[in-house]
Amino acid sequence: MIGLVFAILVAILWSIGEVSYSKVSKKYDRINIYMYTFFLRAIIYLSVVLIFNHNLFGTFNLNLLRPLLPIILCDMFASLVINIAIFNGKLSVVSPIMAAYPTLDILLGILLLHENVSIIEIVLALIISISIILLAINQKKSKKAPHPIKGIIFSVFYMLLVAFSTYFEKSIYMTDFTVYDLYYYKGLIYTSASIFFALIIALTPIKMKKPSLAMIKGCGITPIGNVLYSFALKYGNMLLVTPISSLYAVSTNIMSELYLKEKSTIKEKICIYSIIVATIILIIIKSL
Repeated sequence: MIGLVFAILVAILWSIGEVSYSKVSKKYDRINIYMYTFFLRAIIYLSVVLIFNHNLFGTFNLNLLRPLLPIILCDMFASLVINIAIFNGKLSVVSPIMAAYPTLDILLGILLLHENVSIIEIVLALIISISIILLAINQKKSKKAPHPIKGIIFSVFYMLLVAFSTYFEKSIYMTDFTVYDLYYYKGLIYTSASIFFALIIALTPIKMKKPSLAMIKGCGITPIGNVLYSFALKYGNMLLVTPISSLYAVSTNIMSELYLKEKSTIKEKICIYSIIVATIILIIIKSL
């Protein structure tokens, strides 16, 4: 029951985070956004470690960091790429694409884990891929999407990074690493990254902007969802948790129309919901 509640909260937080982040990406320069994104993630991740496993503090070990670096780097690059995707394209379009990372998990499973893949999984992956291509073909420039093709390209890039991050994270949990180990080193790396961007601002003509409430919501809500997602997987049934959490793409799509005033054509809606439904079914199949 706890896992189910957490999963619902994750879907809500991720959708609110994406909509808030979309508003911020149009008003702030990227360096300021990156600095606050990494700073807030560092605070949230290290706070989780401090509350639930404070004994990790002061135990930094380079040999332990190395296996976690692929996950952390993929996560960091994804944090950079999502800004470009959302800034250039409509959130209602790029969000379901970014959430479709299970498609790549199929390919990784075949190539790296030599897993058997069913015909249904292949068909669902093709539906998602074809829908993304059709979305790219039919996109037009607008105030909400100045470079829609670029938005789709970077949302696909984001999807790839998340898929690889997920694959690497699954592999380390097969060893002695825990969620708290990952958050501890993530927090340390994100702290360093936020200081790096602060130095860029200090040494260049870029002005440091005070964080608005929208900035805090946009950069801070999603990592809270990430933490809850870990607890949801820990205390809940993965068969229920993963599909429910992935429903954030549906609520993001609805919220983007209500709050961002984005308009989607019938063709776009068909492609968008084809991606969402196929992704959810794919996740359920992979969870069985």
